Amino acid sequence: MKYILIFLILIPGAFALNFHGCTLASDNINGWVVCLDTALIFHTTDGGDTWLLQDVPVDSAKRFFDVTCVDQYLAWTCGILGEILHTDNGGLDWYQQVIGFSKYGTRIEFIDEYHGWAAGGDGALAMTTDGGGFWEQIFTNWAANEYYGISFVNQWDGWMVAGYPDSMLTGQGFIVRSIDGGLTWDSLYQSLTYEDFFDVYFFNVFDGIIVGGDEADTSVIILKTTDGGLSWNPISAPANSYYLRAVDFAGDEGWAVGRFGTIIHTTDGGNSWVSQTSPATNTLFDVDFTDNLHGIACGYDIVLLTTDGGQNWYEPTSIESIEEHQNTEVETTNLSVYPNPFRQMTEITLKMIDDRWKMEDASLNIYDASGRLIKEFNLQFKICNLQSIKWSGTDQLDRPVPPGVYFVKLVTPTQVKTEKVILVK
Repeated sequence: MKYILIFLILIPGAFALNFHGCTLASDNINGWVVCLDTALIFHTTDGGDTWLLQDVPVDSAKRFFDVTCVDQYLAWTCGILGEILHTDNGGLDWYQQVIGFSKYGTRIEFIDEYHGWAAGGDGALAMTTDGGGFWEQIFTNWAANEYYGISFVNQWDGWMVAGYPDSMLTGQGFIVRSIDGGLTWDSLYQSLTYEDFFDVYFFNVFDGIIVGGDEADTSVIILKTTDGGLSWNPISAPANSYYLRAVDFAGDEGWAVGRFGTIIHTTDGGNSWVSQTSPATNTLFDVDFTDNLHGIACGYDIVLLTTDGGQNWYEPTSIESIEEHQNTEVETTNLSVYPNPFRQMTEITLKMIDDRWKMEDASLNIYDASGRLIKEFNLQFKICNLQSIKWSGTDQLDRPVPPGVYFVKLVTPTQVKTEKVILVK
């Protein structure tokens, strides 16, 4: 099954890989990247030049927001349905530690092999003190918060930040702090405008950096605190940088990435930033550095590496594709969308012509141009039957989405079908 999926994703015109999380081990040789909306985890053992696919549990939700590691053997992912996967042997085997702590887990962090936290949606997070043998589900007092960034400096002191990409809602930017390992949280700041906060990094219990963006104009937000988050000072961003999604530091040197391939760099703990040349043009979702030279970044249809602190970023030699399975592909599904473009309503028509699998093994979802999940549909039709599903241009909470390009994606155990649809006003 994994071979067919990879082939379909990589052929011309097919749905691109959305690399959403990345991490490097301290040996600068091993590392992982994970994909949102697919079943893919890739691993490198040569510093990122080549990447090979790893197996995941067959019952996994298979959609990953983030991945982290503490060494070349111990790694964790988090993703859709609040699922956390773990490997203790470098990815030879992955197994599920928990599922359902939130509707999705967006960022996962471990400070050692025992203490870890995963931020999530609906104001929730998960924490472990035994390497994930047990994850405790915790709800903060703000159920509307969509937490996207988390940072702990020890087993007690941590911060989380919230935002909501592409929502065009005010009040989504939120900052909270815990002093008891994540059991309880206090509010530090809430934005009343279109600001979103997507990642946070604290150097110690006093000094920290938050990055994000303003949804109204895609401008960059960088905030710095020197008093543990009681007050925040805005930091200027370089020209031609946009809406940041992730930040990481190695000592006083730091890197942040975001929309339109933005990569910016600081050498003074975040007080000033300069742009770095980026080969990417789409959104970069994550960045990770092990020291001031070796780093990785990833985003929509791209993985980037550097061995000189970002003076030069380059793409890997290869990410495994299994083209020898090209001739085994058999047409088993039909998918169409009409009208397209549409203003108020469009009809998604699909037909299954394969009786080798059950309906619950298939999914039909809609994604925006950055690969973010917009809406999920329940498939209730029978094998070999037609079904038509109407979409009125709303998200999972029935809120109108902005005009633009979206992708309707049907995934079955034997095939992936994607249709582009345009919403106009």
